[in-house]
Amino acid sequence: MRLLHSPLPAEWATLGWLFLVPFVVQTLRRWRSWPSLRGVQEHLWLAGAVVLAWLWTLQVRTVEGAAFGLIGSALYALLFGRDWARLGLLAAVAVHTALGGGSWANFGVNGALLALVPTALVGVLQGLLERRLPKNVFVFMIGNGMFVTLAVTAITSLSLVMASWLLRPAAASADQVAYALLLAWGEALASGMLFSALVIFGPHLVLTYRQDLYLPPRRGAR
Repeated sequence: MRLLHSPLPAEWATLGWLFLVPFVVQTLRRWRSWPSLRGVQEHLWLAGAVVLAWLWTLQVRTVEGAAFGLIGSALYALLFGRDWARLGLLAAVAVHTALGGGSWANFGVNGALLALVPTALVGVLQGLLERRLPKNVFVFMIGNGMFVTLAVTAITSLSLVMASWLLRPAAASADQVAYALLLAWGEALASGMLFSALVIFGPHLVLTYRQDLYLPPRRGAR
């Protein structure tokens, strides 16, 4: 998570912006076609972005100086879908950069790693589960809440580690991969429980959940 604050070489910062801007433009062009957020959904979306911006300030440093923390991008994308989550995560990166002393030059790289990568992975894995597995509410909760969250969080964490290695090759250590995967496992467990609870008690808050698909009415029920 050092990328939020450490200055990047100019060429890497420029490359990050060049990669991010087309996705932002594409996202904003499709904005009017998205399902609208209503009431509590909108409040949760805004609150989630603020909570994530704060969550990224809570980091643990290893003996080697590497910094690790909870990411939360996977759960956020599972709740709001690719497009709304991408926009909210970019807003969270902006809030954290403005209030947490981050580097605006790094915004392109940070936005790509914390917003584009996890939302794209969630969209792909959710589609794969929907096509390959039975349409069942328990499959939806466990498959997405546990396995998708674990895979996306692990890949995002490893991406951050690899990018940090490119930034500081001298500080590269295989132990950082172990730390990242261990933290990803714990985050997946916590996110999976929270996701399942929301699907059960507040299904209207999970935009990726379709009750007509995963919990259709029984035959003969009135």
